Amino acid sequence: MSEISFVPPGLSGEPRRKVDEQDESSDQDDMGSTWPIIIFSSIIATGGLIFGYDIGTIGGMIDMPAFINTFADNRTGGQIAFHSITKGALIGISSLGGFVGGILSISLITPFGLRPTIFSAGVIYAVGNMVTITATVWIQVMFGRAFNGMANGIICVTCPMLISELAPTSMRGGMICIQQLLTTVGIQIGAVTMYLSQSLFDNTNTLQFKVPLIQGLFWAIAVCVLIWFVPESPYWYLTNRNLVEKSKMSVARARSLGVNDPGVLRIVALMFNNHSYEDEDANPKEKNSIRKGEPKYLLRTLTGISVLCCQQLTGINYFFFFGTTIFATIGLTNPYLVPIFFGFVNLVFSVVSLFIVDRFRRTSLLMIGSVLLACFMLLFTIVSMFSNSNMNVAMGVVMVSVSCGFIGVFATTWGPLSGVVVSELYPISIKVKAMSICGSMSWLVTFVMTLITPPLTEAFGFGIGFVFFFFNVTGFALVYCLVPETKGLPIERLDEIYEQQ
Repeated sequence: MSEISFVPPGLSGEPRRKVDEQDESSDQDDMGSTWPIIIFSSIIATGGLIFGYDIGTIGGMIDMPAFINTFADNRTGGQIAFHSITKGALIGISSLGGFVGGILSISLITPFGLRPTIFSAGVIYAVGNMVTITATVWIQVMFGRAFNGMANGIICVTCPMLISELAPTSMRGGMICIQQLLTTVGIQIGAVTMYLSQSLFDNTNTLQFKVPLIQGLFWAIAVCVLIWFVPESPYWYLTNRNLVEKSKMSVARARSLGVNDPGVLRIVALMFNNHSYEDEDANPKEKNSIRKGEPKYLLRTLTGISVLCCQQLTGINYFFFFGTTIFATIGLTNPYLVPIFFGFVNLVFSVVSLFIVDRFRRTSLLMIGSVLLACFMLLFTIVSMFSNSNMNVAMGVVMVSVSCGFIGVFATTWGPLSGVVVSELYPISIKVKAMSICGSMSWLVTFVMTLITPPLTEAFGFGIGFVFFFFNVTGFALVYCLVPETKGLPIERLDEIYEQQ
């Protein structure tokens, strides 16, 4: 299509046209300074720090003696403990809250914007921690965990979305990976906090589990304050408010350019024109429809759901949520050290991912990751099953080493790249809805897995690893058959790829 039409006020007077191949390099040519977007992406990614801190604390918290003494629901035979289904529910309920948070994002982002939505996530997380701190029964803890999960669900949709809409195409993957990096930092902080809290406070002192919750309040407050120092999405200004000048200011801040710099005008003009073409080319009722929208909106959404669900089913949560429990069963004197070690490995390899995500094909990294994750999980399962009856220090070292290999591969492949790919799959007209649905479905799958993992572990022991092995093989097939290569592609080119399929 090459018709001539209007351009937004304040932009150049070139005829409006569909983005062609020559335009694809404009995003790089007009990039300006890279430091502002790195700083802004890091600030936005502090939402991931909350998510990571939650992961790093909950697995150890439910095994803390003070927590068990306060909330345990199984006090028969002189033994104080949680029923396995209760333990799974206390961890898994946050994933159910994440499902709700992902769906809630649709209702918040469109009318209010991405920054207020992230602010609301910080508030909701703080409320959840307050509910848990004041809890006297485990049911109340579940309500607090549900609020935590709701906040995490909003964060996991909104933060990568805002980063992807601020960052130039050439930097998009690396900037989204900053969120994964901050998530691993949060996991490490959470693991260290749990170790220190368990060591410093007596097993009858409720501060043993309340101090980590109080610290979580400070991370939530930090997110609520810092998010107002970054610009709003220029796409949101254009598509929901038609505020061209605000969009120009957002792009200019993100690239340290003047508001009327030719590069800024060109970028905003391309955003405006592409959005206008979406409006013209689509039936008004189908433009925002995932089921009927073209090109292949339904297939793209199902692909995104599958990618995020496979990420959660790799087995990574098995180590981070239940790592303390797993390695306590093999006789480690202080299993709280294991999450710290896991967190350190995760952090190191998350830094590595920043340097490789935009240098290699997304699909290649994901498929290589699936193969290696499947191999590590199979090896861990076999070693664990054969050595369970004759555990010794050597076998324990092998199990921890294989686990670290698994975590390292995840941190450089499926950990960051699944979110990157999903954030790049959709045109702006369905991006909020599609990413929210994808995030919500992955949280629902995580809830089911965390709920059934303790009972399955009781029934089959380390044999549960074969389930995760199967899903890693499935992830390879999924990427090979359904996931398009999105590295460096503007969304318009991706639309063309789907049209040609």
